[in-house]
Amino acid sequence: MDMTLYELRAKPVTVSATILLVDDDPDFRGMARIAFTRAGYAVHEAENGNTALAILASRTVDLVVTDIIMPEADGYEVILRLKEQPSRPPLIAVTGGSLRLRMELPGMARLLGADAAFEKPVDLSALLAEAGRLIAARKGDAAG
Repeated sequence: MDMTLYELRAKPVTVSATILLVDDDPDFRGMARIAFTRAGYAVHEAENGNTALAILASRTVDLVVTDIIMPEADGYEVILRLKEQPSRPPLIAVTGGSLRLRMELPGMARLLGADAAFEKPVDLSALLAEAGRLIAARKGDAAG
């Protein structure tokens, strides 16, 4: 198979927004980080809610994508703490635990204040589309 060098290089992208990706699963974080980075986003990562809240205390982000079930402050705590802030970034909850726990975790996340919720395995194109929609809506609100 013939491959040219340009096929192996990543395309340069302009960073359009900053995302905080919160998940205790390093494989999911890595996969989502690659997808968001290729789509032009800057990505910060946190392995649990406490780390995420520390990052949010020191920098602003345009979107938070958080898992629900994690050690050391779960996604619900992240949602509730962000909800207390007067100008919070939009938030997408993701979870793989709903079937295992026989609970409707994404619905609960929405009730607590998440702007959107996805079940794992996540359709990355749908996640990217929703992230783009939420960020555009927030920037539109800020401009208007």
